[in-house]
Amino acid sequence: MLSVTGRLILTGARRRLPVTTIVAVVFATQAGAVLAMPLLAGTRTGAVITVVGFGLGFGITSLAIPALLADRYGTTAYATIAGRLAAPVTIARATAPLAAAILLHTAGGYTPLLTAVAISCALAAVGITTRARIPAPQPSTAHT
Repeated sequence: MLSVTGRLILTGARRRLPVTTIVAVVFATQAGAVLAMPLLAGTRTGAVITVVGFGLGFGITSLAIPALLADRYGTTAYATIAGRLAAPVTIARATAPLAAAILLHTAGGYTPLLTAVAISCALAAVGITTRARIPAPQPSTAHT
């Protein structure tokens, strides 16, 4: 449900904002939601707020990634770049739960785990904002 809501928000927001800004705001929102979780999740309303704040990002990012790649690199190189990104992204998604379980076990609680997730989301927000300011690479015209 949150994925669909996130997609609707992305569709409406793209009329007014660049995709990079939307995705950076989503990552920042996710970071805030995760950091607020230990403080707010003790109540039903707080739990809903933090889950919704984090969950909206999944619908937005699943649509935003192809849009970001096409906007930055064009549609000609899209398939090649998306293919090259598939393996590291899949590996990260597959190993994240194991890494989280290890951190949870070794750190002795959820706070360090939630902090690591929040830092990752914040770094993603900063990274996408910074990268958006750097001009896109131009395709090579030389033939090898």
